[in-house]
Amino acid sequence: MSPHTNKSSPLQLYRTMLTIRMVEERLAKSHQRGLIHGACHTYVGQEAIATGVCAHLHNADAIFSTHRGHGHALAKGMEPGQLMAELFGRETGCSRGRGGSMHLFAPEIGMMGTSGIVGPCILQAAGAGYSSLILKSGQVGVAFFGDGAANNGAFHEGLNMASIWKLPVLFVCENNQFATEVPFASVAGNSSVAARGAAYGMASIEVDGNDVLAVEAAAGEAVTRARDGGGPTLIECTTYRTRAHAEGMGDFTYRTREDVEQWRARCPIARLKKHLLEHGLSSDAQLDSIEQEVAALTEAAHEFAEKSAYPTAESATSHVYAVSANAPHREAPSTSSATREITFMKATLEALTEEMARNPKIFVMGEGIGVRGGNFATTSGLFAVHGAARLRDTPICERGFVGLAGGAAMTGTRPVVDFMFADFVLDSVGEIVNQIAKMQYMSSGRLKMPVLLRGCIGIGHAAATHHSGSYYSMYAHFPGLRVVVPSSPRDAKGLLMTALTCDVPVLFL
Repeated sequence: MSPHTNKSSPLQLYRTMLTIRMVEERLAKSHQRGLIHGACHTYVGQEAIATGVCAHLHNADAIFSTHRGHGHALAKGMEPGQLMAELFGRETGCSRGRGGSMHLFAPEIGMMGTSGIVGPCILQAAGAGYSSLILKSGQVGVAFFGDGAANNGAFHEGLNMASIWKLPVLFVCENNQFATEVPFASVAGNSSVAARGAAYGMASIEVDGNDVLAVEAAAGEAVTRARDGGGPTLIECTTYRTRAHAEGMGDFTYRTREDVEQWRARCPIARLKKHLLEHGLSSDAQLDSIEQEVAALTEAAHEFAEKSAYPTAESATSHVYAVSANAPHREAPSTSSATREITFMKATLEALTEEMARNPKIFVMGEGIGVRGGNFATTSGLFAVHGAARLRDTPICERGFVGLAGGAAMTGTRPVVDFMFADFVLDSVGEIVNQIAKMQYMSSGRLKMPVLLRGCIGIGHAAATHHSGSYYSMYAHFPGLRVVVPSSPRDAKGLLMTALTCDVPVLFL
């Protein structure tokens, strides 16, 4: 597609939806042939949502998605061949064959990843919004998630943080009526997702997710609001997936064939085609030509994917850790007999103070680390120098702000999370282990994860078992994560400075 193409023109919307549909139908056949090694969650029936939202996004805007992410990737600009090759496990795939259907990465076009875990995309999009705030870039973060995620804690924590800090984020709920096989209405005390936006003080709207023009209009207003500093928007798009939750799964133990057929009759592509013809915006011949072009593109993509090579065995462990080739070189401190006596905390404060002055992309999040300077004076004096954006007091939501930190690190900033006590790290373990530690590997090294997670361990002042834990042995088992436990104030300062200049996530206790 030409960079000058108007992505929101009705004909381009039609082309994008048709591309998603044809690619997905081809992938369903590929799954039947055994070409796809693993699950295959298709987007058939929901094409209008990704198409309408992404019509307003630039490459620099970051989108974060869930397991049903093929449509989002294609609408954001991924080549169909790259998508198919990824599902076939080939090295020409968008994630170099590491991800498959549920883990698609293309940071070059702002596709920051899809996740097989429900909820993290909401927090990561908020992190992209926070990076935009720090960098003053004007970029927008977008989270695509299903109705099931609206009952997840990440939904509450992510929307709340985005609202209180007025982050430039779109939260797009694709309400396709079922969370896997559970009807949404049966597990929601308030089955209107859009209505929940008011509880967080943000703009919200419910739209017909099968009407691409309605989605495109709502998304246009939301993106403009975000870029103009008006804060986040929650958009609930009512839709339906007309294929099974995943290819090969049973489909009619929890819904009926009649329901599926009724929704197929509301096909978003057929609906737009009818609109184009009735309003004289296109002709049958023109639409036929587009369909032939997309069909040819889809077959060429399939041929490319099937002919591509598998990754080599030697590459299996590449990118578990980043190589920080660009980290600044610093001479080791003098080992002369001159010494000074300071605490561990004072030593780490010196390191943080020096690095925050040097690198404007560093910011700190935690409870009471702003004006107060932290429970243990870990950020003492820094608020007066750098202000609230870089010394951000948070709600009590460890999972939330750790997930946000992950999204921020993926989009160009360097977050420091201050947990106060290491026991509280446990509330965020899913974001650390399933997201932060694995992101560089899953993206084949194209995404860096410079996150510093810090907390105090051990007995300090008779605070009992919820404030005295030492959990480093547990976290040391996870590839991709560096765990640091300094043995002296000198080590603490040097190691913290190293952690603030490397590109791997560090748990500093």
